[in-house]
Amino acid sequence: MKIKMKCLCWVALLWTGCTTTDPDAGPEGQQGWPAQPELPVVAGHETFSVAGDEFAVNVMGEMQPRSPKFPSLAVRKGFLRGYVADLTGKPVKGAYIGARVTVVGGTYSGASAESDENGYYEIDLPIGAVHYYATGYTIDYGGGRAVVGLTPADDNTSGFASETGMVKNFVLQSYGVGNKDNVLQQPGNPSNYYGGAISFDYQVDWDNNVPNYLPEDGEIEIDLIPDGVGFYGETKSFKVYKKIGYSGLAILNVPVGKYTIKARLRGGSELRITESGTYANAYPHFGLKPRTAVGTAGILFTPSWQVTPGMVPAHRGNWQAVILRLERI
Repeated sequence: MKIKMKCLCWVALLWTGCTTTDPDAGPEGQQGWPAQPELPVVAGHETFSVAGDEFAVNVMGEMQPRSPKFPSLAVRKGFLRGYVADLTGKPVKGAYIGARVTVVGGTYSGASAESDENGYYEIDLPIGAVHYYATGYTIDYGGGRAVVGLTPADDNTSGFASETGMVKNFVLQSYGVGNKDNVLQQPGNPSNYYGGAISFDYQVDWDNNVPNYLPEDGEIEIDLIPDGVGFYGETKSFKVYKKIGYSGLAILNVPVGKYTIKARLRGGSELRITESGTYANAYPHFGLKPRTAVGTAGILFTPSWQVTPGMVPAHRGNWQAVILRLERI
């Protein structure tokens, strides 16, 4: 699957070809982009079993994509500077980098710059405390457009004093954990991951008298099979078994791409899959295709309701779960 990318607002990018020198990078000069190692292979198949009292599974676990290698750059007092690249290490021209600087009295001002053809940017900062509060891309995905999060390459969003200066590089991820503290507090929150998410809802036939509800002693079997390759060539497929129990199921951190989804009772019949929830019909390009299916359907992950790149919180993926209702036929 071919995905074109265009990024806007506090970090806004136009993805282009790569060049190798940066004569204007600063007084110390620039030696160009280092050679990039190959991305880790995300292929094969993995199976998960989720207990009846568990509600979520992070299919990529603690695995993080390799961050690209950036050119060396010295800190310059009073400046925020760095590079922007995609996950393969290709520098990005036209990146709009913004920061919020808090000054005396609690007021704040914004400062920004655009990256050049070598992916380099430099911001002359007002005096005060600097914080990253929003990083967002707008990408072409699945026939629509989605705003997704951007991550700092050093995995750190702490603020700094403007007079000290900072070097900060940014990169896009197709999966991975965002802020680890947030994940510990909210492991089922889709926006805490850079991958896509699916949430399953169902009713349980506790009294054995509602034919389309799921049996209390049953087990759901879900398959996610890539339809082509993902954002950066990912082809890994997943199978999840879920004891029906008392809770639903959220499948989180799936490498972004297009998938075929299959749902059935383990050892039994296929299930009806219906897209539901508040945003079921609000995103015509995303979600389940068709909106109701028996056993098998296509699926594209759904971006968050927040469609303004400058409002995407730092260190978040900005995907919301595609909510699917499961029923017996």
